Amino acid sequence: MAGNELPTEYDEIVLGTGLQESILAAALARIGHRVIHLDRNDYYSGDWASFNLNGILDWVNTNTDESGDVEEAPNAPADPEGNLLQEGERLVSLPHNPKTAFNIQVKRYVQEGNLDAIQERPIVFPPPDPVPVPENNDNQPPQEQQDAEAHGASGQDAPRHQDETTENRNDENQSASDSLSGTFEGDVTEKASGSELSTSDPTLQGTDSAEGQQTSSRPESQQATGESGSHQTQEENESVATDQATHETPAEGQAGEGQRSSDNQEEESARAEGGQDNSEQQPEAGAVGGGEASTSAAAEAAAPAPPARRVWTWADIKRQWRKFNIDLAPKLMFCRGSMVELLVSSRISRYAEFKAVTRILTHINGQLEQVPCSRADVFSSKYVNMLEKRMLMRLIEFCLNHQNLQDQYEAYKDRPFVEFLTSRKLTPTLQHFVIHSIAMVSATTPTEQALVSMQYFLRSLGRYGNTAFLWTLYGSGELPQCFCRMCAVFAGIYMLRSQPRGIIIDAENKCKGIVDPEGRRLTCNHIVMEHSYIPPRASAVRLGSVSRGVLITNKSLKPSEYDEITFLTVPPPDENSNPVRVLELNYAACACPRDLFLVHLTCKGRQSANEDLQYAIQQLFQPLTQDEEDLDSEKPKVLWSLFFNQLDASDCDDAILTEGLPTNAMVTAGPGDSVGFEHAVTQARHLFERICPGEEFLPPAPDPEDIIFEDPSRDNPGEHKEVGFETPSNDNQNPGY
Repeated sequence: MAGNELPTEYDEIVLGTGLQESILAAALARIGHRVIHLDRNDYYSGDWASFNLNGILDWVNTNTDESGDVEEAPNAPADPEGNLLQEGERLVSLPHNPKTAFNIQVKRYVQEGNLDAIQERPIVFPPPDPVPVPENNDNQPPQEQQDAEAHGASGQDAPRHQDETTENRNDENQSASDSLSGTFEGDVTEKASGSELSTSDPTLQGTDSAEGQQTSSRPESQQATGESGSHQTQEENESVATDQATHETPAEGQAGEGQRSSDNQEEESARAEGGQDNSEQQPEAGAVGGGEASTSAAAEAAAPAPPARRVWTWADIKRQWRKFNIDLAPKLMFCRGSMVELLVSSRISRYAEFKAVTRILTHINGQLEQVPCSRADVFSSKYVNMLEKRMLMRLIEFCLNHQNLQDQYEAYKDRPFVEFLTSRKLTPTLQHFVIHSIAMVSATTPTEQALVSMQYFLRSLGRYGNTAFLWTLYGSGELPQCFCRMCAVFAGIYMLRSQPRGIIIDAENKCKGIVDPEGRRLTCNHIVMEHSYIPPRASAVRLGSVSRGVLITNKSLKPSEYDEITFLTVPPPDENSNPVRVLELNYAACACPRDLFLVHLTCKGRQSANEDLQYAIQQLFQPLTQDEEDLDSEKPKVLWSLFFNQLDASDCDDAILTEGLPTNAMVTAGPGDSVGFEHAVTQARHLFERICPGEEFLPPAPDPEDIIFEDPSRDNPGEHKEVGFETPSNDNQNPGY
């Protein structure tokens, strides 16, 4: 759309493409409102964004640049024709290039490597496989038929050849193999009002009766309107049987299959440089056994040699920059949480894929132990004895129905949760599991509040397998883009790299619109803005902060034969500190390359992020001051780290955030430090009800086959062709039907 063709009248103007703003914009556009959505950044999702490795480094450079004016932009120049402002109106400037992240620290803990070798390789298309030419023999059946008959598989495809590398990789990541091989045996789809939520984890088995159908989905392009942001690509560098679904931006997608082949060559060379050796030692030919000693020697000779530990360099990591998806604010979805319900009911779940968080750990007595959450986990756990298992099961059953058993905790309703657990004679180990990993509260949290949190967690178990959480493949930053896409489908207009000059306020303290970067006046009935767009002089609210850390490590916190997505809580060392929530992602989560792990650490901010998170890092990882990896240590080595504090307005009431603003202005908070998306969905729904009382919040989008398109010929004089489900008039009916 050309600049001079941009409409100037809207129902709502939305500033910022964070999750709350995107949900609200989609809900408004869905019911027919005219919405324009602007963002000062050149990427979607704002503080919720996901970046590849180069993108996150660019984000660091942008937010550490002190040249930007964080206070406010200069006033818009007076319009010479006087048609911007009407009588009694004034223009209030908005902040120019504000910083929502601070105390940013980036450090590498590996050698530099050969950075000159990191370059874009030419596109090389692999040659097609040779096609065998059958002999001209009328009496001999085709080769395919012979293969089918030999295997007794009439009517099935002949088996395809796979090389040894493909088979080895298939063993490494069975879940990734299932998601691309076309079987999707464990994909879980919930049907509610004709919508679906697809998970790509083959271990998930839905237990609800209404959730029995299974489908697969493939993520679409990143941009909602075709603009190229800074989102990242998960490339098909491996065999089709072992890789995850490709996720490309429009800009990167031009490289096509040739680029994927090039990147595959890069990964092969990287593995070779790193010293990885997957070959197996074979026993010497002609060896003769001599009793038990010779048998043992032969067994040792036949055993595969342990793979050499790879020594990473920054060049090795940087070479695979496209395969990273690094979140600024990683979040998990409770399986029965408000975000899952919204995605399912609105059918927006078709725009993304999800994977189960397969294990929940806790740090206790210096070790990482798996938390028994469900009935199956409790009875299979070897960390708790039989008596503790019975006690924990009784507490779980009580918590699920505690609203009807108030007499059993009335005396502890407003007292610390730890006192209530002690009254039920729970051991210190069980109290640790319940407080930090199931209820995810502190020991001093009021009992009633803790029971509600624990119940929320327990009710999410079993919906999509034995897990309470789902992870969004390619990062949480995908979700705002999903809602932006829905808004764009229903005629929402998107403009990135658009910093408004200011908002127009009339004499009655009502926002009449904005002045866009091109100096146009855009009018509206309501304006919605993310908290960083608040004019500096409008509100004196002091915001809190969230401490975040992002680490790239060389191995898992608790190695497993499966590709695990791990969530754990590190209890605080004292009452003055906050618990640290840790999320470990791997290749199967579409977050990083193979053989690397991406770890997110989050806690409520008190000091700088580096200081707030040091205790957890010391407990879980090898010392950051140590240059060489300790091969005898079971802890991972950190290869790269990013620490930053993020402004947090999630604790502020809406009335406080809008203090000093026009009466029809609304402000959204940022991601906050919560585990899930409950606050974001609740706030978006609340703002929608203020704007459109009585309207349905994000009704299901129609299926493509149900959409009726108007006939373009109606725009031409003399043509009146009927379309859709309309009943044709008698004059146009064909008597032969």
